[in-house]
Amino acid sequence: MVYDTVFCRLAPTSLCRVVNMYTALCPILFRDRDDWPAGGLDDSIVSVDADALAAEYKLLRKNAPRRRDAGKAYFVGHSGAPAGSGRSNRWEEHYAMALWNLEHCWPRRGGGWHRFLDYQTPLKAKRADCGIGKIDLFGVTDRGRSMVVELKYPRKSSPDSPVLALMEGLRYAAVVEANLRPIAAEIRSKFCVTQVDDQTPPIVQILAPFSWWRHWIETKAAGDWGPALARLASDVEERVRVSVECMATDETPQLILGLNGRKPSLDRPPTLSAVHLDRNPPGFERLS
Repeated sequence: MVYDTVFCRLAPTSLCRVVNMYTALCPILFRDRDDWPAGGLDDSIVSVDADALAAEYKLLRKNAPRRRDAGKAYFVGHSGAPAGSGRSNRWEEHYAMALWNLEHCWPRRGGGWHRFLDYQTPLKAKRADCGIGKIDLFGVTDRGRSMVVELKYPRKSSPDSPVLALMEGLRYAAVVEANLRPIAAEIRSKFCVTQVDDQTPPIVQILAPFSWWRHWIETKAAGDWGPALARLASDVEERVRVSVECMATDETPQLILGLNGRKPSLDRPPTLSAVHLDRNPPGFERLS
């Protein structure tokens, strides 16, 4: 592909001088706003070419940041509390920490469980890796498969759409897959997980409270987007072997923000439900 040639020509120090190298070369994966073509969210999703999206995933996987320094860890040893004053207005960060602090094993559809090993997991190899962010929650299943969790929390008037959540999860998954062996080795040594799959691409999980999912399900202007997103996710999985799953938590447990050095907390684990986007309307299957 011509993209590979362009990647090779860009020196690392020039990354921030272009309009983000990754954004320029992977425009579908790195779209960070809902500025899709005219029409509802359903029309916008249908307009995404699954072959082009899969090609961008493979391109990012091939050219993902890689840490040459063996001492540079992915899991930096979080405490479960916000750094500094903890006055961040990013509810997703507090919710991610609260879920991590529960140290809970979450049931999986079809059996088994997964747990969260880390939150805000950094993926950059060097400062110049513009556009490469942090994973909201990093998990592992009882079978040792890695999980990239894209967390959404309904605390703003115009929340990111489910398709943006999918794109963000896929680009993190591409970087994780490119570095799966060193990440798996680190999981074994730091978390005493003996069974870690360093061959199978990660699971992308879009995780959000019921209210976030309902906001989009009940937004008439979004159209019948659920089946369209389910088809796109299935098409991508067929092409790059990344599994995509959608999960919802109930909002009965109250989130207590982590301020002044305190850890964000929930008084109990939320119930977890699988979100079936291929149904009309989308349905929820309680798992716990």
